[in-house]
Amino acid sequence: MPLFATNQERDLQAVFLGRFAKFIEWPQNNRDVFVITLIDENPFGDLLDKLYAEKTIHGKKVKIKYVTKIEDIGESDILFITLDNSEEINSVIKYAQKHSILTISEKRGFAQRGGIIQLTFVMQKPYLVINYSSSLKSSIKIRSSLLAIAQDVIKKEAN
Repeated sequence: MPLFATNQERDLQAVFLGRFAKFIEWPQNNRDVFVITLIDENPFGDLLDKLYAEKTIHGKKVKIKYVTKIEDIGESDILFITLDNSEEINSVIKYAQKHSILTISEKRGFAQRGGIIQLTFVMQKPYLVINYSSSLKSSIKIRSSLLAIAQDVIKKEAN
C-alpha cells in the first residue's frame, strides 16, 4: 500500500525518479532507451507515462515499464519498488545489484536492507536515505552533490 500523504508528494516523487539520473553514472550499455521500471503496484497511475513521454535522460528516450515479477524486470536503469514482502524485496535488490540498476523505494528500512535510494517525505519535504555501499556494489556512481543533500548516507555493507 502506498505511503503517499498527498498528490503533490506523489507528483514530486515521479519527477525525482528522472531527476536522480542526472546525479548517477551507470556502467556503459548499448541500449538506445533509458528504462524506468516499476515492480508491483503502480502508485502513479498514468503520471509517469505523461511526464516522460517527450523527455530524454542521458540523451536517450525514456521507456516506462510496469512489471509484477522479478523475471520480468529485464534491462532497466531505474527500478522503483513497491513490494511489501521482505524476501521479494531482498531478491529484487540482489537482481538489481547484479544488473547495475538504481533501486528506489519509499519503504521504511529500504536503504538499510541494501536498496540504493529511500525517498520519503517529512512535512512535505523530500527525505533521502542513500546506501552508498550498495551503489558501489551495483557498479553505480553517485555524484557528491546528491550525497550532500541526503539526510543519511549509509557507507557500510548491509547484512
